[in-house]
Amino acid sequence: MAHHRKRTSLKYKLNLFIYLGVFILLLNFPVLYLGVNNVNRSIRQLELTEDLYNTILEMRRYEKNFLLYHDRKSLKFIKYYLDTAERLLTGNSAYLQTISDRMELSRLNSGIKNYSVFYKEILSMPESEYNVDAKKQKAIRTIGKQLVDETAMLLHAKRTQIAQGAKNALRWPLVFMGAMFLLFASGARLIIKKVVKPLAIIEKATEKVALGDFGPISWDGRDKNEVDHLITAFNRMARELEAREEQIIHSRKVASLGTLVSGIAHELNNPINNIVLTVDSLVGRKKPTPEKCSELLEDILTQALRASDIVKNLLEFSRAETSSYKELDVAALLEETIRIAKNHITLSRIRLHYEIADDLPKINGNHQGLQQVFLNLITNAVQAMPNGGDLTVRAGLENDNRIKIEIRDTGVGISDEDLPHIFDPFFTTKEVGKGTGLGLSVSYGIIKKHGGQITVKSKPGKGTTFTVLLPVNRE
Repeated sequence: MAHHRKRTSLKYKLNLFIYLGVFILLLNFPVLYLGVNNVNRSIRQLELTEDLYNTILEMRRYEKNFLLYHDRKSLKFIKYYLDTAERLLTGNSAYLQTISDRMELSRLNSGIKNYSVFYKEILSMPESEYNVDAKKQKAIRTIGKQLVDETAMLLHAKRTQIAQGAKNALRWPLVFMGAMFLLFASGARLIIKKVVKPLAIIEKATEKVALGDFGPISWDGRDKNEVDHLITAFNRMARELEAREEQIIHSRKVASLGTLVSGIAHELNNPINNIVLTVDSLVGRKKPTPEKCSELLEDILTQALRASDIVKNLLEFSRAETSSYKELDVAALLEETIRIAKNHITLSRIRLHYEIADDLPKINGNHQGLQQVFLNLITNAVQAMPNGGDLTVRAGLENDNRIKIEIRDTGVGISDEDLPHIFDPFFTTKEVGKGTGLGLSVSYGIIKKHGGQITVKSKPGKGTTFTVLLPVNRE
C-alpha cells in the first residue's frame, strides 16, 4: 500500500522524469563522442584511400611517359610509387576489408603484384635493351587501368561510408533530442494536468469561500497524490467552515433574541394581563350570565392564541436550520421579521415606515439565513437611534431583475474611517461588551452566498442606509 502510494505521488513522478532526462542527457555525450570519433577515424582512412588512389595515378602517369616517350627516368618513379602502393595496401589491409570484400582486395593485390612483375622484368634488362613490345604494353596498360578502377571504387565506397557515418552521428543526437522533447512535453503535461489545473480549481474554490460559498470541489482523486490530498483537506475544511458558519448564524439569532427580549416580554405581557383580568371577572363575586361567560372564555382563548403565536415565532426563529434553499416570498419574509422586532421598535420610540411593492417575484434562498440578515440590519438601525427616530423598510424590483431591499435609519451614522471596514469580521463601532463584530460580517457572507450584494451608505449624524440586492428565482 505504501509502495503504491509512493508510485502515485507527484514527487515520485517528477523525480522519475528528472532522472530519465538526466540519464538521456548523460547517454547523449558518449554517443556523440563515439560518433565524432568514428567520423574522425573515417576521415583519416579516407585520406589513406586517397593517398593510394593518387599513388596509382602518379604511377600511371610515369607509366605513360615511359611507354610513349621511352623516358628511362620514369622507371625509378614507377618503382617508387609501386613500393608506396604495396606498403599502403599491406599496412591498411584490415581497414580496407571494412569497405570492400576480399575478392576486390585480392584483385587489387594481384594487380599490384602483376604490375610489379612487369616492371621488375623491365628493370632486370640491360639499359640498352629496354624495349617493350606492343603486347606487353597492352597488358601493362590493362593492369594499370584495373588498379585505377579498383582504387576508385575503394575511394567511392569510403566516401559513401563516411556519408552514412555522418548521418548516423547526426541521427542519434536527434533521437536523444526527440526523446528529451517527448520527456519534457510529458512532464509539462503532467504538471499542467496534475498541478496547474487543480491549483486553478482550488483558487476559484477559495474565492467562492471568501464569498460565503462552501461547496466542495468535485474531484475524482483516483491518483491519491499530493494534490488529491490537498483537495480532500480543502473539502474537509469547507465542510467544517460551513458547519461553523451555521453555528455562528444560530448564535447570532440567540444574541438577537437577547436584544429583543424587552420588547418580547412587553408583547407577551399584554395577552397575559388580558387573560388574568378575564379570569378575575369569571371568578368574581358577581357571577356572569352564560352568554357573558361564553364571551369571556372566547376572549381568554384569543389572548392565549396570541401568546402562543408570539412563542411560536420565537421558537421558529431560534431553531437551528440546515442551509437548505427553497422558493421564498421576500415581502412575507420581511413582514415576519418586522413582526418579531415590532415591540422592540415601538419601545425604542421609533416610527416604522413600511414600503413594500406589490407582486414581488419569488427568490431562491435560505429562509432563516435571510431572516437573520434583515433582523441584524433592523436591530442595528434601532440601536443607532437611542433617542428615537424613523426606520424605513423598502422593497422593490430593479430593472436588472433583482429585488432591492433598503433599510434606512435616521441615527448617528458611521464615520468615513469606519465605513470601509464595516463588513470585516470582529469589527464593531459599539462599546466593549455590546457587540462581537460578527453580525454584519455574517450578513455579508449570507448575501454573497445567495448571489446577491449588500452595500452601505452613511454620513455621521445623518443616518445609515443598507441596501440588499437579491436575484429573483429564474423559472
